[in-house]
Amino acid sequence: MIHGAPVGGGVATVVESLTAGLRQSGCHVSHSSSSPAEWKTLLAAVRQSNVMLATHNFRPAYVAWALGVLLRKPVVVWFHGPLSEVLAQAGTSRSKRQWLRWLYRRAIHLVFVSHSSKRSFDLFMEGLPMQRESEAVIVNALLPRPETAPPSPRDDGTVHVGYVGRLSPEKNPHLLIEMMRSLPARFRLTLLGDGPLRGELEDASYDLAQAGRIRFLGYQQDSAAFYATQDLTVLTSLYEGCPMAMLESLQAGVPCVGVPIPSLQEMTQEHAPYLLAKDNTASALADAVFATLNYPSEQRTLDLQQILIGYRHADFVLRWHQLLVNAAAC
Repeated sequence: MIHGAPVGGGVATVVESLTAGLRQSGCHVSHSSSSPAEWKTLLAAVRQSNVMLATHNFRPAYVAWALGVLLRKPVVVWFHGPLSEVLAQAGTSRSKRQWLRWLYRRAIHLVFVSHSSKRSFDLFMEGLPMQRESEAVIVNALLPRPETAPPSPRDDGTVHVGYVGRLSPEKNPHLLIEMMRSLPARFRLTLLGDGPLRGELEDASYDLAQAGRIRFLGYQQDSAAFYATQDLTVLTSLYEGCPMAMLESLQAGVPCVGVPIPSLQEMTQEHAPYLLAKDNTASALADAVFATLNYPSEQRTLDLQQILIGYRHADFVLRWHQLLVNAAAC
């Protein structure tokens, strides 16, 4: 696997999940950085491999494609998010967009984490002819964990709302603060994560912090224990691919309420549509929080379990294993 700079977050979590699953199935998996300082090590690893997986569709994909041409090795490119939205949010230049279209036309094996991400890619490519031999949608999955019971109701009536993710523009965390102002005083928000907007968010929520209604915990390597302390979690992102934060929350038995972006609609609309707000406003998000908390708890637990059936780790590993074996044979 070829990856970029070491970072936490959902991409790192799902790469770890895939690595563990492939190794359990008997595959030899090595990790190499696409950093120029590591190219000698990377080249040696690629020479010994049957197939390269670029764990992200930007720099790792550039490096993997070049090495694939040089060494005549098959390359699989993994798309973790909706490309059109990602590039629009980043203000990507026309020249870089042209370069990406040129590159992706020549990528032979493509994997998307959701159907909405695949549609976004197709929109970006503008119908250009492709040379690819295979493409697949393989949704993310978490490593199995022991089943946990949903949080018990609190005697004092306090409702604990959690957020897990980067505090950055694409995650739209300001909406969390607006939502809190629409919720009664018994609601408490705890944010697990860090990022460039943290200082700005702390300033904007100073009064809530003084009232004990909001806390910033910063980045933590293991978020699993955090979910057990929350009554529900919230996602406010402008876009997502297949958010691991939602899967982690549901796996812990904690409902995750979100805005109605395509990827979340894809995940929830069949079994638990009440988890999504009617629109992207703070008041609609607050309404979805109330609707979720007021939903019959036993049925809600069953609904969360039904969602997770579509994101089983065994299915995830099997599909990836088959795809990589087929790519290596090309």
